[in-house]
Amino acid sequence: MRRRLWIALSLLLSGAALAGLLAATFTPATRAYLGEVGVAALLLAFALRAGSILCRVVRIGVICRGLGYTVPLSSLAITQSLSLFAGSLTPGQVGGEPVRIHRLSRAGLAVGDAVAVVVAERVLDLVVFASLTFAALFAVRHLWGYLAATVFYPVAAFLLLVLALLLALVILIRRPSLANRVIGGAAVRVLGRCGRSRHWLRFCPGSDGAEGLAERISRETETFAASASRFVRADPRALGGAILVSVLDWAFLFSTASALLVALDLPPSFPESFLFQGILQMIAAVPLIPGAAGIAELSAATLYSRIVPTYLLGLFVVLWRLILYFLNIPLGLLAAALAAREGADTRDTENL
Repeated sequence: MRRRLWIALSLLLSGAALAGLLAATFTPATRAYLGEVGVAALLLAFALRAGSILCRVVRIGVICRGLGYTVPLSSLAITQSLSLFAGSLTPGQVGGEPVRIHRLSRAGLAVGDAVAVVVAERVLDLVVFASLTFAALFAVRHLWGYLAATVFYPVAAFLLLVLALLLALVILIRRPSLANRVIGGAAVRVLGRCGRSRHWLRFCPGSDGAEGLAERISRETETFAASASRFVRADPRALGGAILVSVLDWAFLFSTASALLVALDLPPSFPESFLFQGILQMIAAVPLIPGAAGIAELSAATLYSRIVPTYLLGLFVVLWRLILYFLNIPLGLLAAALAAREGADTRDTENL
């Protein structure tokens, strides 16, 4: 029931923002232009989005193999689709990581190793994403004045936060005992509060076995630190492959908007569009509203108004949101059905 409410809320907010934006920018020129949308470039945009998803599927497999695990590609595809679905319906896209950890642990990875895989993904994403955004920023000096008056300080704060998180992660990996004290200590405090308060108990049922759970958290924390260190040092090819796939992933994702610009018979504006996409990704990462619904649409319209005519702006944002956001929902529902059938098949096999 709660999942349906999240879906309804995010779709309602995003749909209302898109409808309002389209109504505000729709003119006779827009109506005349509808039949001129480039089908080939539109299909290319869908293909780039599909390529980005495929890169993420391949990257999970590469990191798993670097840790000594082999997970079927079909299972990884379901995992990634479910992760995108959960991320689209949770503030700050935070729902995707727990889904991937759960699915990977069910595929045979130790929980600590599954956490290491997901953390490695996020670190690669942050490094590649920040690098592309910085490169685009230096390529569009003519927009610095506009950006300084609108988004420069939030972007700078976000990048500083990224650097701080990466530094903290490096410290925790290099000092497993510190990681154990930090993560284990936080878990023990939460479990202790669960045991003392009925209000908190509903968030963590079964906390009566807090000591055993705390010991397991300690073991998994050590496994995570060891796995992260092992992945970086033991298999340079896996690390290099993961970096390469991450670069392709973000390049495909950021290029989707440029393909849509071409579909509307506009210049692809790669540097400007890459920078705008980087800023929009930062906005989507702020845990305010599920899927950044409403905020993402208005932010995209504000940024792209610099390079897209007003009469095409609403149409562009609708197409962009359709491919990068709304597409995640049917993919996730399909993946959920496949996961349910996969679980049923597993139970049938075990009963034989």
